[in-house]
Amino acid sequence: MSDGGRLAGLAVPVKALAEAVLDKAIRLGLTWRLRPATVTSVAGDGTIRALHDGDTQAIRVTSMIGAVPVRARVMVLKTPPAGNHIVGLVGSPGAGAPTGPVQTFTADGTFTVPAGARWIRAYGVGGGGGGGGVTGATGGNGAGGGGGSGGYCESVWAAAELPAQVDVTVGVGGAAGAAGAAGGQGGATSFGGLWTAGGGLGGGGVTANATDTSGGRGAGGSANGGNVRNAPGEAGGPGRTLDNRHLFMARGGSSLLGPGGASPVSTSGNGPQSDGWGGGGGGAIASSVSRTGGPGKGGLVVVEVIY
Repeated sequence: MSDGGRLAGLAVPVKALAEAVLDKAIRLGLTWRLRPATVTSVAGDGTIRALHDGDTQAIRVTSMIGAVPVRARVMVLKTPPAGNHIVGLVGSPGAGAPTGPVQTFTADGTFTVPAGARWIRAYGVGGGGGGGGVTGATGGNGAGGGGGSGGYCESVWAAAELPAQVDVTVGVGGAAGAAGAAGGQGGATSFGGLWTAGGGLGGGGVTANATDTSGGRGAGGSANGGNVRNAPGEAGGPGRTLDNRHLFMARGGSSLLGPGGASPVSTSGNGPQSDGWGGGGGGAIASSVSRTGGPGKGGLVVVEVIY
């Protein structure tokens, strides 16, 4: 090298310099890299976290191949600045992609693990509780409480971890509360005893009067055993009247798989029933004529298979 402020005769170690720059870029995470990893969790909102081989902390990743189960072995492509993306499974994915809901249970039954299945995902809710009823009284008002929704459980297993057949129990919806009576409790839903989503409790019943009444809210169902998610059910709304003039109507609790019964809008009918799986029934409102609460909706189990 010569004039212009450059040093003559200086040999530039191009290869060593390039290797140093590349090493620095790798350590700073500024290069594209493809690495194997294991899926450690799949949240209810779809957030996936995976642990790269050799690392100690899982990172958030985005799947480009559809649904992936917990413990799946995947290939993750780091693409700065876009992030980390699952681009394939480690090993052959077999005959097909995730099949989606291969079986839906609205009543007790048996799930048979299909031949060739690699992963099984099962999720469901317990039955919703019934809304509370109101005994009518001349010159009075009353509002029953809303029923709680069923709890939610979700798990993913390697197919080899399950028996050939799994007993499925689906909880029934809680009965509507009769005049002045609490709504019935929803039944528990379970998948082979591996997880249990409890049923919601019924809303409280009341007798209409000229002062204050309060129909207590039904608590949400419990949730135990899921290895992906356990979410207790939502409580129903409280029914309340003040000074025989103001009515606070009680809706049913909503489950993660459906809405609860709506708040009642008139004393001329019974409490609204739940239309969403595992939702609680709405509480009744009444004056001189007795009304029943809304019934809770039964539970549900959905099973998906990945081959």
